[in-house]
Amino acid sequence: FCDTFFFKLSKSGILTSSGKHVIYKKVGDTVELSSGLPTEGVTAATWKYGELIIADKHIENNMGVSKRSPFKDRSELNLENFTLTVRKLTLQDSGDFIFVSATKEKQRDSVIITLQVHEPITKQPVIKINSTWIPSNESCKVLLECSTTGDVSYKWTDGETNVTCTVSNHVSEKSAFQTVKCSNRKSLREPEDMNADEPATGRRTHRA
Repeated sequence: FCDTFFFKLSKSGILTSSGKHVIYKKVGDTVELSSGLPTEGVTAATWKYGELIIADKHIENNMGVSKRSPFKDRSELNLENFTLTVRKLTLQDSGDFIFVSATKEKQRDSVIITLQVHEPITKQPVIKINSTWIPSNESCKVLLECSTTGDVSYKWTDGETNVTCTVSNHVSEKSAFQTVKCSNRKSLREPEDMNADEPATGRRTHRA
């Protein structure tokens, strides 16, 4: 993926709104899912992954975890507070975990927790700079391209003669820094980076 940014360099320089619970984790992490509800007088407590029952307080064997659960070998249910622990998370574990419970008096509202598992960013982004001198107003038109792999967000930070591109997801971030040099002829600079030959698969344009 890549992001592009235009600017002119002159002589003077230049819990969600819906109430849903969302948890972000890295691949390989452990997550503890808690409903946050009182635990006294609970007669029924079940965790679902989508529509599939994965844990229940009445399952006596296997730490309260269903044999049909895709997490059966790496999860356990705390039978006192009904917290569900899932270890060694994978990207495929992302999804909705639903806690359904009841007391002697009533069925309680379900609690939905959305788990999002991400790969951590391990490589710095690559910045390419293409500048063109504009004699009419003694400034430079500069095209900056920042590229990396994966599903990330981009952030540009510019100073008087330098730029920083930061790529991030919900669990990690990496930055790259380059100095912009302006001359009276067109120039193309690419940093010597081991990732410079990685293909860009997306593009957005900004103007400043």
